[in-house]
Amino acid sequence: MTDFRLICEDWNAEILAARRTHPGRVRIICPFIKASALSRILSAARIDDIEVITRFDLACFDQGVSDLDALERILDAGGKVRGVKGLHAKLFLFGEAVAIATSANVTDAAFHRNHEFGFVSTNPAIVATCEAYFDKLWKAAKPSLRAKQLADWRKRLAERRKAGDASAATVPLTDFGAEVDQSSPFAPPADAPPPQDNQGFIKFFGTARNRADRTVRVDDMIAENGANWACTYPESKPPRQVQDGDVIYMGRLVQNPNDLLIFGKALGRRHRDKEDRASKKEIAVRGWKADWPRYVRVHDGQFLDGTLADGISMSEMLRDLGADAFASTQRHARDQSGNTDPFASYGRKAHMLLTDESRAWIEDRLGAALRQHGEVDLTQDRFQPPA
Repeated sequence: MTDFRLICEDWNAEILAARRTHPGRVRIICPFIKASALSRILSAARIDDIEVITRFDLACFDQGVSDLDALERILDAGGKVRGVKGLHAKLFLFGEAVAIATSANVTDAAFHRNHEFGFVSTNPAIVATCEAYFDKLWKAAKPSLRAKQLADWRKRLAERRKAGDASAATVPLTDFGAEVDQSSPFAPPADAPPPQDNQGFIKFFGTARNRADRTVRVDDMIAENGANWACTYPESKPPRQVQDGDVIYMGRLVQNPNDLLIFGKALGRRHRDKEDRASKKEIAVRGWKADWPRYVRVHDGQFLDGTLADGISMSEMLRDLGADAFASTQRHARDQSGNTDPFASYGRKAHMLLTDESRAWIEDRLGAALRQHGEVDLTQDRFQPPA
């Protein structure tokens, strides 16, 4: 069974099946709740804990689109209910393992007759995101409904119905929900960097045993290693991740103190096993290419016209961003498994896949450095690739 399915029909069966499969804790976000539909959910399996976020607008109960009886059944089951003004989201969380997002309210019409659409997922990342959304909304919507408050609402509505239309001014239909400013759980924060349509990598030049001095000039270095036309990789590690148009940020391992300093960037091309290799002639000129013969060819490079000391510190980036520095550590942090320390993740790697956050961090600082120091003039003969 897939861990994500789109659903457009038979919502009653879908929700009850998820409830039976995952008894225990129940969390629901839904603006309109009818007692009959809710009763089926509650009775489908054992309940250890139930929390519901809905609307506390008395007009909804007066018009019959939601039931006070439904809220009473939740309280009778030992559950808690909180209200939010303007609530429109519908979300079901069963146990800690399944999330259902839907357009369907907890009503017989929505479960059986209306055209509703949504998804059911057991994907841990999706479930965790939905849980975080619920928790954030739950904390903002306090306090929980009390039985005494529910009884007062019943009294108000009964008085209004008894008086008829003339009661509108004397028995107002108050909305007791909390004012909550809430964003979509799947939308990035307002200050998040825009998503990229290509990948970004940080390519490591040098090794832990071969660190450069910070006084090395960038132009002399790329004239020697050819980084303006190709990044080299070891025979044992074909660079399969890089695709046409991906951005490669280039950094050199340095000493005093140890760090990796980013000195430029270029656009990469997908590696081809036969064509993208150092020739015998190239290896004869640069013997180290015997161990690093694979190429990711690059173009449209921009390199700092200064020394390595003018470059951008990767260590500073790792300290600032933590797990968000690399795609692997960000994924591990989201899944709550595996290594999340970026300093412990790049050893013996030829490159690392970056995140949108780290790309934005590098772009901001590298752009400023290029404006300050200028760019290497790559039209000079010493920067030309071999024929």
